[in-house]
Amino acid sequence: MRQGTLIVPSAGLWNGVAVVVRAAVIGLIVMVVGVQSWNALAMIGLEKGAPWVPLLVAPALLAAYGLFFSGRILWASTKSARRENFRETRLSLATWVWGLAGAMLFVVVFQSAVFTLFRLFPYPAEQFVPPKYLTAIPAPLLWPFVVMASLVAGICEETGFRGYMQRPLETRFGPVAAISITSLLFIAAHLNQAWIGALFVPGLLASILLGVLAYASRSLIPSMVGHAVMDVFNFGYWWWQLLGTYDRRPLSKTGMDLDFVAWSSTLAVSLALFSVVTKRLWRVSREPSVRATD
Repeated sequence: MRQGTLIVPSAGLWNGVAVVVRAAVIGLIVMVVGVQSWNALAMIGLEKGAPWVPLLVAPALLAAYGLFFSGRILWASTKSARRENFRETRLSLATWVWGLAGAMLFVVVFQSAVFTLFRLFPYPAEQFVPPKYLTAIPAPLLWPFVVMASLVAGICEETGFRGYMQRPLETRFGPVAAISITSLLFIAAHLNQAWIGALFVPGLLASILLGVLAYASRSLIPSMVGHAVMDVFNFGYWWWQLLGTYDRRPLSKTGMDLDFVAWSSTLAVSLALFSVVTKRLWRVSREPSVRATD
């Protein structure tokens, strides 16, 4: 409404902005607490010459993280809100089956999108240089570190983004707006990564699909599984290059070939299947007769 020459925004607009800001801040804090705790633990272990210590301590750290942010321990006054933001943890068998199917299809979609992208545009090798601290990790512990780092990213980022950030936005704005806002903030939170320029589009797609998984299943479990499995491959191939390095040239240099046809076809088929699976997942997760309660 107008007051003199000033235009005063409606209370609804301000309330909407407040919800977005609050969800963004809380979601980022929740994510950072878990991810940075692991990073600090890993760096201390490597600096002290005890790289096995973080691997032993991290499972307990993740357990405590999950128990707290799912509202199962401490601060009784906030337990209900934490349970709501963490979504459901006890799922029906059908939700497990379709949720895990969606998680695996998500991994295929993301990786095929990346392989397709780097046949359309030159592969920026300088953005995928293994970190220097990798040399401090003994060879037998490299894959345990990959798995643990992937679990931390999957659990903590999904709790922060698809849980504490997206869930309140769903309540206020609905799923489409909530997933869109969360996905943009997810990309913004990764702008400090060297690879984000090259993987902006696949990263945005990944965040959208993870948001769809969380909304369709009413749970963070499928998105956590998909995110962690995706990162096992990301760390093993793209980030740390334990499985080799990418050496394909763009189509502008090679012309159409079987590699591009295979990856682009895989992308199209897996995206279509993901859509079918998540629609089914949405239905089975909302069937009162089979849905488990927490």
